[in-house]
Amino acid sequence: MKRFHKAMQSGMTLLEITVVLMALIALAGLVVPFVGGTGSMAMCQATDATLQAVKQSIMGSLAGAGYYADTLGSYPSDRGDTDYNLKYLFIAGDGSGTDPIADWPAYSPQTGIGWRGPYLMNGTNLASKATLAANFSDATYVHALADGDTIVNDGWGRPVILQVPATCSVSANPADCARLVSAGPGTGNGLPDADIDTAITDDDASNRGDDRVLFLKIPDPKAGGNAPCQEP
Repeated sequence: MKRFHKAMQSGMTLLEITVVLMALIALAGLVVPFVGGTGSMAMCQATDATLQAVKQSIMGSLAGAGYYADTLGSYPSDRGDTDYNLKYLFIAGDGSGTDPIADWPAYSPQTGIGWRGPYLMNGTNLASKATLAANFSDATYVHALADGDTIVNDGWGRPVILQVPATCSVSANPADCARLVSAGPGTGNGLPDADIDTAITDDDASNRGDDRVLFLKIPDPKAGGNAPCQEP
């Protein structure tokens, strides 16, 4: 008993300490990539969930509540014009006819016609359209935005863009090829770290690269659709 107590007091040998440290280093090497990868996958999955939520806000749900299905007859835009933008999901129309941006008539229970939003409750303000346009190579993606406008962010904190091509190869109505686009993971989480690859002239978004794309009205025309969310 006395010898056992003495051995306990002597502590660990240098060899034992070295073995323990090597084991901890090995465990750290396993854990760090796992945690980093899980974060990347989570942001990808969060982006896909955001795209689905925005789509529901535009197209409506089984309950019939939505922007497009709410008899406005247009994707989010300035009075059905071609400056399609998600900011119009947040802007209430007053029906006064004096404001070209906020001029959708208020919802009328009698007719069932009008703007009954806001259709999205969460958004952030765009600090600089110039910075956004510089990093998203084609300024037409953001032509309807201005500093201070409300935007919807993907999982990486970058804006989700609404694209409505001028032509649609699968339909006579170009608006049938409308889609929501996120720049995807890119090389990092900052705005300059990713660009939108999906050209608005490409109606099936086949050149999307690592973009996350969700078509609003038709199934994804691109075989395989988006790349799966996975560990880097």
